[in-house]
Amino acid sequence: MNKRLWIVLGAIVVLFFGGLLWYKSSTEKVDTLAYVDELDGSKLITRDDIVAAIEKTTGQTLSEEEKADIIEDHYEGPTDAKVVVIKWEDFACSHCQASYEDAEQIKEDYKDRVLFITRDFSLNYPSSKATLSAGNAVAKLGGNEAFRKMSDLFFQDEKWLMTAMPTGWKSIIDDYATQVGVDVDEFNELLNNAANNGINDKIDRDKRLGENMNVEGTPTWMVNGQILDSIETEDIRAAIDQALAKAEASGEE
Repeated sequence: MNKRLWIVLGAIVVLFFGGLLWYKSSTEKVDTLAYVDELDGSKLITRDDIVAAIEKTTGQTLSEEEKADIIEDHYEGPTDAKVVVIKWEDFACSHCQASYEDAEQIKEDYKDRVLFITRDFSLNYPSSKATLSAGNAVAKLGGNEAFRKMSDLFFQDEKWLMTAMPTGWKSIIDDYATQVGVDVDEFNELLNNAANNGINDKIDRDKRLGENMNVEGTPTWMVNGQILDSIETEDIRAAIDQALAKAEASGEE
């Protein structure tokens, strides 16, 4: 076999295996949420927790700008509480809306002794993504208090439960942002860049956390790591009371 033929065959082999490697890399999906599996979904998740999980799974060190984009858990109550209650919700969920006032009353009644965490769990309704994104945008600008006020506005308005986005929905959300007290231009800048500033990641992270803990719908309540089978107010209160009594008996409260 002459030298030229060997060169041609060698080039064909290189191209073949190079093509296989390119095809494999182009078809394999990188699991950008793999870090979520490192998080303890039963407790308050902080920025430091997320940074540590991302750096562990990727082997990369996050920049200060990347760290600043991370949205932590939305919460109310003492962060050192021995009883942690987590609620997964979707602003477009009719059951969440129907039970919202009762849920807020529960928070009010136990606010000094219980840490309440709210997480997104998109049901992929027409208004799910837009409303959850808006909630996280105001949280980035105004913190937990702004998020709570935005939640009030969404859950008090039945138009988000429709089978299609309500007419003029964007101006309505802008008006909500104004009522909450955040800058509307900054608010819209965040919404327009949701894929790169932590908003989409927060929504996706919460969904995966919920799925990892067998959350199947909304609202779902968890008390000290235990998913409740019921969404009835009296059952939620009973579970909280039991957890508080257990903490008190062990001298932890």
